[in-house]
Amino acid sequence: MQSLLETVKSFGLTEFYFSLTVEDKTDLAGYSRHLPCAPLKSNNCSPGCDACFMVVNGAQFLWVTAANAIPDKKLKFAERLLIHALDIATDPEDVAWIHANLAQLYYDDHKYDPEAGRKSILHCRELIKLGYMKPWAKNMIDELMVFQVQ
Repeated sequence: MQSLLETVKSFGLTEFYFSLTVEDKTDLAGYSRHLPCAPLKSNNCSPGCDACFMVVNGAQFLWVTAANAIPDKKLKFAERLLIHALDIATDPEDVAWIHANLAQLYYDDHKYDPEAGRKSILHCRELIKLGYMKPWAKNMIDELMVFQVQ
């Protein structure tokens, strides 16, 4: 990957980057370091390969980086990235992936925070409205509804 600052600048994320804490900047560098970003070519991709993913915009850069941080329980960091990604995303598929990652992020915290469960359900419903990952989103909602107090 090109240098982090070049990538941030090329995706129009400079102002967002400078709003991050030092710890968040360190996490951004760590969780994004292996992302193949345009205009570079990935050595792992052959022409016409549908299995390859190339980051081509700022929203993708943020949601993929956040997705890498979620398994390590960097939930507040991931949430900051995903919320900003949602604000700048223009591609419906990116919006869907952002909602899916927010749903997962809040799901991971729902046993400790009832509001997190409600937020996860909200993002699952957005996925269903967008027409993406419907079975997964419906399963998440069904599971989360057990924990919701009406």
